Amino acid sequence: MFVAINRKEQYVLARDAKKNSQFNCPGCHEPVILRVGDIKQQHFAHIVGAKCQTFSENETAAHLSGKLQLAEQLATYGVVQIEAKLVAIQQRPDILLTIGDKQLAIEYQCSPISQKRLAERNEGYRRQNIDVIWILGETYFERHLSQKTILKFMTAHDQVVFYLPTQGHYIHRGHFIKKDFERVHYTEICDTMPFTVISKLSRQRPLDVKKQIYKLQNLLLQKRVNQQMISYFYNQNRLIILAPLWIHYGETFGLIIANWQWRLLAVCLIEKVGIGHKVRLRCIADKLFTYVVGNDRFRWRQVKKLLDSLQQQGYISLQGDYLCVLSELPWFISLAGKLDKVRKK
Repeated sequence: MFVAINRKEQYVLARDAKKNSQFNCPGCHEPVILRVGDIKQQHFAHIVGAKCQTFSENETAAHLSGKLQLAEQLATYGVVQIEAKLVAIQQRPDILLTIGDKQLAIEYQCSPISQKRLAERNEGYRRQNIDVIWILGETYFERHLSQKTILKFMTAHDQVVFYLPTQGHYIHRGHFIKKDFERVHYTEICDTMPFTVISKLSRQRPLDVKKQIYKLQNLLLQKRVNQQMISYFYNQNRLIILAPLWIHYGETFGLIIANWQWRLLAVCLIEKVGIGHKVRLRCIADKLFTYVVGNDRFRWRQVKKLLDSLQQQGYISLQGDYLCVLSELPWFISLAGKLDKVRKK
């Protein structure tokens, strides 16, 4: 391991420790010795026969350094415990922060973790009424994260938090959007505070609707769109490329299908209800939920944004638990006409 406690009850990194000083394990408080060599990295080790399992001997220096820095900074908010053992659920959060009568588990994640394992840990904390925040290390910060990974570590404010120990600051990312045929876009701020909420959306490049149409046309020409879907509309004397312009304005984050496809589904659901008719909002939402990943709160928020867009443009009216269709979205009779409509907007 790379950290120990000195005689003054202070945490000391192995790289900063002096050979002849006295050190104890932060977990079991048994004596440890400083090992210095030419091959292996300088580290602390338990005396032979010790049974302590609190601190992993294989913990990386990056993870440990970040964890200790976080612990020091979080101490300004309340009582901090490093790898406190939660006996009831047999878990040890990297940091357990107690503020009054509330507890918050902070997990500093530098290595890969499966969705199943993460869910198990989150569920354990939930059963103990402990909130949890996953803070990611530099290995995650340096990677291009997929939507699935981002959603896995998202906070209650739909943000992802990184802590960079070599720089001593936090990176907060939020307001995630995903335009079709593009990478994920987000607002990013650098801060010295761990719980910052991003309130202002950074300026984004306007969506190029004409490009979206041409990209979809290429997919259709390359036969990379589900043939059953194509046949479904063809049997109604319709072509997907002539679908309402509204389907190309999607920027919803967290979908397992393309935005244009999800919005086309919404168009079909509205047409099925029919102008002047009502349907339970839940009936529509459940069908749209299927294609959004994340927890129920996040999924509902994304569906609500989609429905709000339709309401703002006068196609539907949300009336409590019901959705009323006011008008159907217009299809086009030619691609030239559709592109001309884009130019006039």
